[in-house]
Amino acid sequence: MSQQRSFDTALQELQRAIVVMGEVVEQILSLAVTSIQQPTAQRRQEAAVIEERVDDMEIEIEERCNQLIVLQSPMGRDLRFLISTTRVASELERIADLAESVVKRSDFIVRHQLVANPPQLRTLGELAQLMVHQSLESLVSGKVELARTIHDEEVRADALTKECYAFIQSAMEESPSAIVAYTHLLRAVGHLEHVADISGTIAGEAVYIYRGLFIRHQPNHGLGETP
Repeated sequence: MSQQRSFDTALQELQRAIVVMGEVVEQILSLAVTSIQQPTAQRRQEAAVIEERVDDMEIEIEERCNQLIVLQSPMGRDLRFLISTTRVASELERIADLAESVVKRSDFIVRHQLVANPPQLRTLGELAQLMVHQSLESLVSGKVELARTIHDEEVRADALTKECYAFIQSAMEESPSAIVAYTHLLRAVGHLEHVADISGTIAGEAVYIYRGLFIRHQPNHGLGETP
């Protein structure tokens, strides 16, 4: 096998690895959203096992990317792909951490004091899951136009989060004895908003790979330019 074919094969394997990591992250995020919507004490260990698997995947992908950069000295899109894949693996690991924390918040609530969820929480959780899926699709398929969609969804996620915060603040004032439980719920809401924000970052990496453009802090600009 030629050196170029070997390199191309390594890139394909790396792309498959990031796809698998993304699927596992979507799994733990789904677990988190379900847990906080219907608090249960049965999911904490499951989440911990999945999160540890994601940690291992991040390390492996980062090592493979660094090795290919050092040994192959890639250029152009290949180099951008390797740089972005390292960053995306790190962002996916952060999502897994946040998801595991949401499960922990749910576990605390069910063990100590059940409290009412904001009506908007279900929508926020579903939106966060959708955004993660879209960002991964953009990364793998090259559909960079999804970055614009995700930007609009970030705005919606922010609005839903504010509505959740307002509900929780009002509930705290009405039920001071439930403040600790509501504080954990507040943190869970914040984690889901953070997941939505990270989705925008991953979509930005897709734009960088396929268009060679940096859209950080300006996610709705530059997408119509020629690669």
